[in-house]
Amino acid sequence: MKKRVYSTEFKSEAVRLSYQRENIKELADELGIQVQRIYKWRAGQKSRPVSQISIKPSPDSLEVKQLRKTLKEKELELDILKKAVHIFSRNEGKSINL
Repeated sequence: MKKRVYSTEFKSEAVRLSYQRENIKELADELGIQVQRIYKWRAGQKSRPVSQISIKPSPDSLEVKQLRKTLKEKELELDILKKAVHIFSRNEGKSINL
């Protein structure tokens, strides 16, 4: 049986996908490799210095990050408005001239 050799790019992409997926077995089946091999590659990347690992954020991840930040800001604004409504509604039935 011939030993299969995988490129560094293939290995790093498989590891990256394994962190994004919940089911690593399905990923391994899609890639045509054994599950244990993905875990071995993961361990190998953890032991490498950070300078050797090339991390390129994808445009999708940057967009998701920005959307999460915007959502957090909007939730904060909504909380502030809710508190303001609560404060102004505690006026015990007195009318407020605005």
